[in-house]
Amino acid sequence: MNVLIVGAGIAGLTLADQLDREGHAVEIIEKSPGLRTEGYMMDFFGAGYDVAEKIGLIEDLRTIHYPIDSLRVKNADGTTKYSLNYQSLIKLLDGRHFNFMRGDLERVLYERIKERVQVTYGTSIDSLQQDDQEVHAVLSNGTERRCDLLVGADGIHSKVRRLAFGEEEKFVHSMGYQTAAYTFEKTPEFNDISRTFDTITEPGRQVSIYPIRGDRMATFFLYSKQGSVRHHSHEEGIKELKKHFGDMGWVIPDTLQKGELADDFYFDDVAQVEMEKWTKGRVALVGDACGCVSLVAGQGASLAMAEAYTLAHCFAESKGNIEKALSDYDTMMIPQVAKVQRSARKFADYFLPETKWKLMIRDVTMRASVLPVIRNFAKFKSVRLPK
Repeated sequence: MNVLIVGAGIAGLTLADQLDREGHAVEIIEKSPGLRTEGYMMDFFGAGYDVAEKIGLIEDLRTIHYPIDSLRVKNADGTTKYSLNYQSLIKLLDGRHFNFMRGDLERVLYERIKERVQVTYGTSIDSLQQDDQEVHAVLSNGTERRCDLLVGADGIHSKVRRLAFGEEEKFVHSMGYQTAAYTFEKTPEFNDISRTFDTITEPGRQVSIYPIRGDRMATFFLYSKQGSVRHHSHEEGIKELKKHFGDMGWVIPDTLQKGELADDFYFDDVAQVEMEKWTKGRVALVGDACGCVSLVAGQGASLAMAEAYTLAHCFAESKGNIEKALSDYDTMMIPQVAKVQRSARKFADYFLPETKWKLMIRDVTMRASVLPVIRNFAKFKSVRLPK
């Protein structure tokens, strides 16, 4: 089977790896000029961890894992409100957990396939047509591809989804938050942040700062906002952040200033993608293109790998029956992801409380969750691989 994958992110690279190992001819195109570095620290557990075990990726993930001693919850002036032992939190996941930067995971997956699968960067899809036999795609570089299967792994603003299923507004639903992330070189102002994940949360806004490799710092902003602004320029995004976080103390003013020169600045809506079907004819979607659960759920990368692995497995089991493979994929994954999405919508107000009273409740429950007696009742729920 000839497969064209649009998008060289976590889902696309995982899928390419598995399909190639099954003997299929796979090609990836990616609109970015190269491997992407933007993103934020991720908690990696659940179905993604299961996939990593099955494909022999665990040791590679250990090399990009960031050791964190504590999660420090701070007041807006930088004083510590309370601190949680990070290993106590990991015990809620039975130790089956990593945390690393999104870009590091993409790099590890790319290294697995770079000698086996052609990846063309700086290229996107312009149009597609399909019939019962094949998909015909026209690419942005003027070339054409004919394939047995075309997979959209091109993120929440997927062009493949728009071309095959319809306009974005039908499927992408904002959760009422905006988020931003970027990295910068560490300076003396940040020396106090070492092997810690520091977070300031006030009603309707939250900022996190943490150290990463290369003597650098990373940051993550989240705030409530009505309406939807998905395409901020770098300059406009910084202005938005200063408007919402500029009155905070501690290292926040320095952090905002560093963002002006960040070359990996990321800014977008926090949204979910809800679809009744992830496949149409010979076109399929994986990852955020079809099942984005939002950062509130904290399982995006894990689910992307689970979806890609499951799709490849469905083809292996179907013995060349594309229609059956895609139908099985829909049946196995959509209900599970929909369940996580519903849970995320309920959890959002806990993740970013809108009032002082709700913030106080969140702080009390977070501090209690690491106590041995409470821990047994506070296991994190996550998607598992379908049997």
